[in-house]
Amino acid sequence: MKILLADDDEALRSALEELLRRAGHVVVGAANGTQALAKVSDTDVLVTDLRMPDLDGIALLREARSRRLGLEVIVMTGYGTIASAVEAMRLGARAYLTKPFDPDELLLHLREVDHTLALRAAAGAGRGDLVGTSPVMRRVYGDIDVAAGSDAPVLITGETGTGKELAARAIHQLSRRAAGPFVAINCGAIPQELVESELFGHEAGAFTGAGQRKRGRFAMARGGTLLLDEVNSLPLAMQPKLLRAIEAREIWPLGSEHAEASDVRIIAASNTRLDERVAAGQFREDLYYRLHVLHVNLPPLREHPEDIPQIVHAILARGVPSGVRHAISATALAQLLARGWQGNVRELANALERALARATAAAQSMGGGVPASGLTLGSEHLDAIPAGSAFLAYKQGRARAAEDWSRIAIRSALVRARGNTSEAARTLKMSRTALLRLINKYGMR
Repeated sequence: MKILLADDDEALRSALEELLRRAGHVVVGAANGTQALAKVSDTDVLVTDLRMPDLDGIALLREARSRRLGLEVIVMTGYGTIASAVEAMRLGARAYLTKPFDPDELLLHLREVDHTLALRAAAGAGRGDLVGTSPVMRRVYGDIDVAAGSDAPVLITGETGTGKELAARAIHQLSRRAAGPFVAINCGAIPQELVESELFGHEAGAFTGAGQRKRGRFAMARGGTLLLDEVNSLPLAMQPKLLRAIEAREIWPLGSEHAEASDVRIIAASNTRLDERVAAGQFREDLYYRLHVLHVNLPPLREHPEDIPQIVHAILARGVPSGVRHAISATALAQLLARGWQGNVRELANALERALARATAAAQSMGGGVPASGLTLGSEHLDAIPAGSAFLAYKQGRARAAEDWSRIAIRSALVRARGNTSEAARTLKMSRTALLRLINKYGMR
């Protein structure tokens, strides 16, 4: 791999450069953060000291990852603190090494990076079953890559139907735990009195009806990933027990006199804003911050309608039997693009499954089977757009197109200006205040 090594300690930098070259990597050294930033564009991995005279490691990490999406970063320091470690992980660092560290520890992290980059290359444009190449989805893929490179808890947010479990599975598949199990539990679908048993398990006789010992989801996910879906539905009385299990890395099955070690990576998903539930007293603040170390936010489909054609073809490819050619007419695709999709990708998938069943039935009724020419999904197979919604769809589509153009124009101007907002505002012929307002609105980094 191409490794950029930034450290103002010349002796240590030289020793690490020699170590990494012997391990087969291409290494470029930098004596400070400014030098490193100038070389980051052609780099797979940045290994940086935390304290440097001109640009510290945190500032370098933040700026480097904004310039090179998906850059892997390892931070090393002789002045480690919990606050700096948390900040580094939030900004996307894969590892945080405290000097002096064992060189083999650094090499181990680099081998994991190499494995992650290979998986990422194999994944292509999407991540797992998530597809789409719009700017908002590319940001999601960048956040997934960051989460996959760490073992810290992840909070995935997004409206119902946006693909939160698909994102969790993608993180698992790209992580060092990919060979372990992926276990999901829907916290909102379990009766409150059974949540503790489902999570931690129980011993025989722990309560009425517990005739035999049962393993909980934490035990089932040992060595892998546990997804706590709809974590916002977790009862308040259960939240401190979950917090302890995450922090102490141990669980207490109901009725047991001994704790069990827990080696599980936690991913939580919520379709509501947990910070608002914290403010309302419905979710513990300490648990929220423990889960919200890394964050992936899935956008609603209405924010990236340009991805609908790719999503449609991916769904059809999974729904049509192997070997059968399939297509969708331009009229049908236009009809799908005109809808609002309040249920997001899940609603789109359900609509396509219904249309596919109708198209298959129609084809079979004509000649006893699917024609050799394949299966074409037409507008006649789709549910009609509800009366009165076409004009709203046009207005929404026009607004979306204007916003997409605005995002692209601002991003291009910022790239050309190397992040200088004043220069970008002059290029766009708008005030810097208005530009900053839009940058904040669109969540640009």
